[in-house]
Amino acid sequence: MQREGSLHTTWLAAGIALVVLAGVWAWWAAKEGGYFGSVLYPGLILLCVGFLLVSSRPASAAPFTIGTAGRVALWALIGLASWSALSAFWSATPDIALADAQRIAAYALAFGLGAWLMGLAGKRPQLALVPLAVAGLIAGGVAVGGLLTNDDFNRLIDSGTLQYPLGYRNANAAFFLIAMWPAVTLAASREVDWRLRGIALATATLCLEIAMLSQSRGSLLGAAAALVVLLIASKERARMTGWLVLAVLPALVVIPALTDLFQTAELDVPAGTDELRAAGRATLWGALSALVVATTAAWIGRRVDPSPERAQRANRAVAAGAIGLAVAGAVAFTAATGDPAGWVGDRVDEFLTQRTPDEAGQSSRFGVNAGSERDDLWRVAIETAGDDPVTGAGGGGYGYEYLLRRSEEGIESVRDAHSAELEVLSELGIVGLVLFCVTIGAAAWGAWGGRRWGPASASVAACALAAAVYWLAHSSLDWFWTYPAVTAPVFALMGSACARPGTERATSPRNAGRRGLAAAVAILALSAIPPYLSERYADAAYAGFRSDPDRAYEFLERARDLNPFSIEPLLAQGGIARVEGERERAIAAFEEAASERPEEFATHYFLALLYRGADPERARREYQLTRARNPLGAIVDDLRESLFDPVSER
Repeated sequence: MQREGSLHTTWLAAGIALVVLAGVWAWWAAKEGGYFGSVLYPGLILLCVGFLLVSSRPASAAPFTIGTAGRVALWALIGLASWSALSAFWSATPDIALADAQRIAAYALAFGLGAWLMGLAGKRPQLALVPLAVAGLIAGGVAVGGLLTNDDFNRLIDSGTLQYPLGYRNANAAFFLIAMWPAVTLAASREVDWRLRGIALATATLCLEIAMLSQSRGSLLGAAAALVVLLIASKERARMTGWLVLAVLPALVVIPALTDLFQTAELDVPAGTDELRAAGRATLWGALSALVVATTAAWIGRRVDPSPERAQRANRAVAAGAIGLAVAGAVAFTAATGDPAGWVGDRVDEFLTQRTPDEAGQSSRFGVNAGSERDDLWRVAIETAGDDPVTGAGGGGYGYEYLLRRSEEGIESVRDAHSAELEVLSELGIVGLVLFCVTIGAAAWGAWGGRRWGPASASVAACALAAAVYWLAHSSLDWFWTYPAVTAPVFALMGSACARPGTERATSPRNAGRRGLAAAVAILALSAIPPYLSERYADAAYAGFRSDPDRAYEFLERARDLNPFSIEPLLAQGGIARVEGERERAIAAFEEAASERPEEFATHYFLALLYRGADPERARREYQLTRARNPLGAIVDDLRESLFDPVSER
């Protein structure tokens, strides 16, 4: 009876962890990637609640160990969150530094919950892959539903590429390509029920189709790196390759829809509606085709049990085939370009000189033009780190540094360095970068070691490594470090891969350690409530100020009280007062914001506009302060022309 009770408690805890992780990943993905606080904080609180519920189970139920490498990774990640919080003391944006710390703490929670789920799974380690696969299926359904029912072409499509539901095409591609790996792994697993394997492969195809429609050039590099790692790490590479092929082939049906969306981007909304519907139908058709094929293959496969020798021969054949394809590809590339070194040099020149890729005459965004603004973004990050190499500019400080240092051709405004490593280096210095690298390196080492615990655990480890390598490759070129829907699931997978499934000889965290963890997690959950409420009050003020401005001001006062580190409520109050014609209230709000955060050019910009006419000298001083903080801003040029003679000195 006691053993049955322990088993029931274990499966209850596993169910809680599974539901919480799948729910939060799906919620974040469906709500613009969880980037904004109004979505991030509820997800963070749910993760905290899930952790507290799971950790409250009896210590005797399904013990497990996370291993030395896993513990190092977890503590380094906690250290990085703490360092980000500490950077609020020297950051120009202490509210963002604290928010970044909470975001990183969410990643640490994800890592811990992933490890705990692996331990609770016992003899079914594949359960650790279910949350992200389920989230991919739910978010994919949201995307297809939008394509089939939404008439707002510009909401779903950005320059001919799918940006829905995460709100950014590169993040869209990254989330779905990361979710594809656990779905394929589940489909390839003989231990999973054959009907569920069909659903898993259909999910993988759905994720791949949406990623293709998103047309992220960086995803090609990430996917190639992930595939190489999967072939190296997997102990069943022949099986994985076969099921991956079954996922890829039905996804090719979206290629015509992909090109139609890209070529229709410049047309008006009514002209684009048919293309949206066609893309939705093609995506749905591909996923259903994969469902039929995979279910049939899984049903037939129940009767086939290849010997270990045959499996080994198949694995060697796949490895040889992959090497042969790589060699053939290199030969074909050399023959096609004639001068590989020159071709690479041309791409480097494009990267350094063309701020946007030249897509003229292309049928999709998957061209070979390497034009990008990232060299300017990375240069600023390196220069910023050079000024304060140990501590960096502080969490959130990169955005202000970019405005000061960007080139004439750089994009107008950006908050992130578009590289996880350089983002951390510029804002948290060498200390932050070391903690980041230790986290990634230790987690990878622990995941590689997880391949020792049997075939099922090895498949989980290979899947986690593939997803992590994809994330690292793509996030080195983009700003996914601050996208929870993209980053948190990867840490959860790596936590699972670092953990050894529950055995009688494994060890659980001690009760004293659990109590300390529970207290820390409870404090983290409570810390998320004030900024969440503050953001909700600010959103409500923006939404309702035209009908009831006094109530909007009241909401903004509450937002300010709940998050005194943020100047956003003051900026909102000033903006609303300016629209409502309440000049003195607007000036007071912007001046208070300027005194608290002199680095913010927007406060001086609006003060210059408000003082225009009534106090030209003060307006001129505010313009000079605006120019000093955003020297190349087009909006600042417009301000100068509205205040002074166009030929005035800049």
